[in-house]
Amino acid sequence: MKRIFKVILVIPVMILSGCENLFNNESDPLIELNVFVLCEGNFGQSNASLWMFNPEKPEIFGPIYQNQAGQPLGDIGQSMTVIGDRLFVVNNNSHSIEEFALGGNEVTHVKKIDLAGAGPRYMTIYKDKAYITAWNVKGIIVLNLNTYTIEDTIGVDGLPEMILVHDNYLYTSITMKADWTTDNRVLKIYYDGTFAKTYEVVKGPGHMVIHDQKLYVASTYYGNDWSKNAGNSVIDLQTDKVDKNDIGKTNDYGSDLITYNNTVYRSYKGGIATLYPDLTINEQSVIGKTSGTYAAASFGDLIYLAETDYQAPDTVHVYDKNGALISQYAVGAIPGSFAVFEKEVD
Repeated sequence: MKRIFKVILVIPVMILSGCENLFNNESDPLIELNVFVLCEGNFGQSNASLWMFNPEKPEIFGPIYQNQAGQPLGDIGQSMTVIGDRLFVVNNNSHSIEEFALGGNEVTHVKKIDLAGAGPRYMTIYKDKAYITAWNVKGIIVLNLNTYTIEDTIGVDGLPEMILVHDNYLYTSITMKADWTTDNRVLKIYYDGTFAKTYEVVKGPGHMVIHDQKLYVASTYYGNDWSKNAGNSVIDLQTDKVDKNDIGKTNDYGSDLITYNNTVYRSYKGGIATLYPDLTINEQSVIGKTSGTYAAASFGDLIYLAETDYQAPDTVHVYDKNGALISQYAVGAIPGSFAVFEKEVD
């Protein structure tokens, strides 16, 4: 096995304690089913926002952080992760992670973790450690979530995007090389940073899901004329076999992959659609109809699609498995991530 070059980067980690409902005394109550929506906001405008709703009810709560702290959440809310009763929001352009507590009756902001110029993107959690992909350090930051200290940085010689945990390994998509040209790798890494395997997939790998011991990868890349191109890849995690389909120029494909009803879907033509075994799209299977699906997710029997015109307010649409529209919610600018928290209620 070849070891990935590792370097400990001196990244100051500033932790600021949050307070509950300081701004306008509004509460953000946790109920039985809580779907969170993270809105990226516009680059450089520091207008990322976090919202919460129950799809069976018409109310929406938010912007949660602004309600509590009296200021916007950050600059480019890139992604979020729920583990147990903790919610972590990754802010890309303000280089921070905001932690919220979900263990009480309300969502409560508790900490700001400043990553000082790291350019964080996505995170996953394993055994009280956060593994955070970060473009500006060209690696994966390892953050101890008990002490809030950076224990390591795993260098990956490129710009890592999505990151997943599966069967004691990390998997990360390398969307671009260190010089910002398109890359085509997915890396399999031990938790100590030791390199295990490199897979070559369609250029521009980003979002990934694991289903039935296979890792599905959605790719998006741009040609010399800035035309959008897309592709799909699948890695058999038992045999290491890689199948891929470079679709080429297209504006029909979104960036997200989801598993729903024991099937893999990709965002497509304003909804989501299943993939055939040859990684082409099943156009007869489209669920949902928006002007363009910017982000997609599924929790239980429902599908969540985000639509944006890049200005607030934007809209989240909720569909059932038959494609019937169940509800709609107005949120902040550019809803890009979803997470769910189910609360035990006496």
